[in-house]
This record gives sequence, C-alpha cells and structure tokens, in this order.
Amino acid sequence: MRSATTPTAGSGPNLPATRIRAKAGKAAARTAAEPSLSTEYLGEEPSSSLGDVERGVRELVGTVLDAARISPPALVSSVLGPPWTWIPPHERYSEFKILDLWRLRRTVRFLINAGVPSLPMAPPSLGPPLLDNLFWHPTRVLQRPDHNGCCTSFPDEQWFFVNGILTDDNVAQINAACLADLFHRPITLIQNSTDAILIDLLQCALGRSLHDSTEPLKVAFPAIYDALVDPHKRRVVVVCHSQGTIIMANVLRWLYRLVDRHRALHRPRPTATASTGFAPPEPVFPDLGPLDLDDFEPLDPADLGKLEVYAFATCAQRMGFYGGPRRGARRLPWIEHYGNTNDIVARLGMLAPRAERRQISIEGPRFERPGAWGHLLNAHYLTPIRECQKRGHRRGGSGSADPFVLVDADDDRSAIPRLFAYLNGGTPDA
Repeated sequence: MRSATTPTAGSGPNLPATRIRAKAGKAAARTAAEPSLSTEYLGEEPSSSLGDVERGVRELVGTVLDAARISPPALVSSVLGPPWTWIPPHERYSEFKILDLWRLRRTVRFLINAGVPSLPMAPPSLGPPLLDNLFWHPTRVLQRPDHNGCCTSFPDEQWFFVNGILTDDNVAQINAACLADLFHRPITLIQNSTDAILIDLLQCALGRSLHDSTEPLKVAFPAIYDALVDPHKRRVVVVCHSQGTIIMANVLRWLYRLVDRHRALHRPRPTATASTGFAPPEPVFPDLGPLDLDDFEPLDPADLGKLEVYAFATCAQRMGFYGGPRRGARRLPWIEHYGNTNDIVARLGMLAPRAERRQISIEGPRFERPGAWGHLLNAHYLTPIRECQKRGHRRGGSGSADPFVLVDADDDRSAIPRLFAYLNGGTPDA
C-alpha cells in the first residue's frame, strides 16, 4: 500500500498479568547500540520545545482548514449525516437512539456527560460518591459479551474497541453491541469516556500533533500489550474510531519501541502465566502514573504479528507499519482504514486533501465510501457494512469491498477488506 504521504483525495476477563518489572535493565535497554528500526516513523519523543509545539499547532490548524473545505459546506452533516437521517425510526444500534424519551434517564445522563466538563482521572477517595460520575471520567477497560451473551467464545482471539470523542459509557456500549452482533465476538472496551467537547478536542490535539502520553493511552497500552504477549492468543484485533485512531497510533508507537528493544537485546521473553480473570463489582480504576516502557518486557516481533488494526475515520497524523513501508515481506501489524468521503474527521487524516504538505502519513490499505456523509461509527460505517456484506448467518462477507473502494486501486494489497471475513463469526484464511 502506498503511503498517504503522497497527495490524496482524501473490568474484562482474560487480560493476562504478564508485565514484568525490568528496572534493572534500563541501562541495557537504552544503550547507544540499540537499533532504531522504527525511528523513521515513530522514534521521536513527545514534542516539548516551543518550536515543535508551534509547528504542531500550525500543521493542525492547516489540516482542519483543509478538511473543512467540503462542497456543499455542510459541516454538521459531515459529522451527523444528512438531516433526513436524524428523524426516527433509527436502526437498532444507531447512536441517535441515545436520545430516546422512552429511556429518559440514559438520555439525560449522556447529555450531562457530554455537556459538563470533567477530568480524565479516577475520583478522589475523599470526595462525595454522588459526584464521582459527574466530574471524573477515567478511561476504563470493560467487557462486552458476544451476540449470545458469552465472554469465552473465540478464546484464542482478543478483540478491543477504542472509541472516539463525545462517547460516554452508554454510547460505547451501543458501539460494542453492534460490533459483537456483526462479528460474533466478545469485545473488550477501552472506554475513553467523554469529558465534554473542549477537553475531548484538547486530548485529540495533544495526542495527534504532539504525541503526548494522554490518559487514554496509559490505559490502552498495557491492556493491548498484555493481550499480545499472552501465549494463548493467536489474534489481537483492535477496532478504533475517530479519537480512538489517535490513541491507537500512539499505542503502536510504544509497541514498536519495545520490538526495537527485543531485537537489540536478543533475549527471549519469559513464558507468560495462564490468564486470570477478575470481575469485582467495586470499580477498579487504572493506574495513571507515568507510562514507562522499562516496566514492560521487550516485545517479540512474532507477538506484534498477532495484531490487526481496523481504523474508522482515521484522523491520526501518522499511523504506519513497524519499520516503515516495505514491499515483499508482510508488513506488521495488519492495518486497514475506512473513511467516508465527506466525513470531516477522516479528512483530517486518511483522506486529508493535502496530506504531504501537512506531514500526514497513513500506511495500510485505505478504503473510502465514495460520496458518503457522516462520522458516527454505527450509523455511518457499520450499518452500511451490514447492509452490503452481512448475508443471514453465513460466515464472512459477500466477496466484494462494497460499500467501500480501495483508494489506491493499483496497490499490491487485496482490494477486499480483511475485516469483512470476520462477519458472523468467520475467520480469514491466513
């Protein structure tokens, strides 16, 4: 797949506790002899100098202005879809159903979560519990069973979902339910709860342009790392949407550094212990201390080969393969991108009008739904996939890329998305 640096039109079970403290190996892991195989793409540290910050802000503003040049200039429709689709009745898993007079309590809770600014951290122990869910919204790792209510189907796979902005726990559960119904898998949610629009956008800016270690990254990285090093897992699949693609791009950044260290040290990873489950009713808030790679064992490239990333409305500035683009051998991990032509968020990344000028690099097959409007995961992406690809109870897709087309049709990668092979519990051939 040609890189998008060329101008384009565009609390769950089975998370193994295998992370091993390796403070004694700091010096060895940071030696000058360590090869930086992924430096071209991900070797830099978060931007800290004033010049880097200014450059990042300038590129971000320019990218937003480019993305907003949609004809007709219907910016609201670029997010919510055409106005006539806002009117009930809605498809079963549509995000519009969060505004439901028959479920008034859930509706009010969403409006409060999306409208009242909060902090992305665990509530203080001395605070009143009544306010815990109002002013503190930490990212949580939650489990959603499959379409049959089972959490143990496909035990050799681990499926994650990383959501986007303005998503509280109710909307995230609607998204996860749609994924479980489509693919017949239990879903582990990396539930990045909304902190209101301004704070959500600030998190996006920090993660996208400055590669800052934001709170959702500190939760997502250990969970995905643990699944990769679990010897019982053959596939680790991450579905991410909107801000979730920024989070996942930074997760890849950290994973690639661990693969570099593994190749530098040439030492085997200790055998992981069997997975253990936990599901206490009392909330278990994640550790949001500094994320230090020296707390994690180097990552075997074979474990990175388990990872598959399916990104919807990719708005990251950079997301690529380990070691950069190469032809011939399979590039790791597997990455696919999906975007609607008139989705303003997708036009910030995978479908950016002037990607090269804005220093945007998106690697992996990019599938575009021509002429389509809207940004919502279920209503504007998963529902069209269901309508075009799902065939009763038959496993796998229809054998086509509908309703998407491959942006670079002359690329050596398949023009049919690998993701579609998972429909109805199907499995890709390789």
